[in-house]
Amino acid sequence: MSDNETRQKLIDSAKKEFFENGFAKASLRKICTNAGVTTGALYFFFKNKDDLFSAIVAPPLLKLKEMLIKHNREDEEYMGSPDEQTRSVENQLSTHKEAVTMVGYLYDNYDAFLLLLTKSQGSVYENCVDEFVALMEEGFRSGAEALLKNMPGCRIDEYMLHWLAHMDIEMFIHLLTHVPEKEKGLAYAEKMIGAMVKMWFDLLFVKDE
Repeated sequence: MSDNETRQKLIDSAKKEFFENGFAKASLRKICTNAGVTTGALYFFFKNKDDLFSAIVAPPLLKLKEMLIKHNREDEEYMGSPDEQTRSVENQLSTHKEAVTMVGYLYDNYDAFLLLLTKSQGSVYENCVDEFVALMEEGFRSGAEALLKNMPGCRIDEYMLHWLAHMDIEMFIHLLTHVPEKEKGLAYAEKMIGAMVKMWFDLLFVKDE
């Protein structure tokens, strides 16, 4: 058996063990037994249990971060446009397909993201949701500040900014944990993201006192 085959057997066995017992209670010995390899083979490829878990979840997680950062940057460009139609809610509704694409990516890597959301307690990834809320909040803020340049007499409602960022991430979490079918999840995502776009415009800004 080649090194690549051995490594993949360990990853496949680890994924099963993490799903059954969670990261904290997962047994490296059991992972090796089910993969048909020695513990020495495991430590040849992976430093520890966190490194093994990372081999499953890190690549799709990194790609999702890149997609979100790109989406935030494009939103900021739209919101800062001198053209009123470009920065309108109607245009945002017509271009929110990119956010639906991110949901599709979540489903294409369903096992990895479900592990992160439901089985990562005790790992270095157990707070990854907070990191994505912060990224979403940063994106919302940059877009809102760009839009404010054309909204004299208005300011950002800080509480609503934070709440909307949480709601956006919770929306994705709820889909993955309650709707395992990709086609159905994407249909729901389109409706949900459309509603979030409208809420963003309706709730994020207040008049200066």
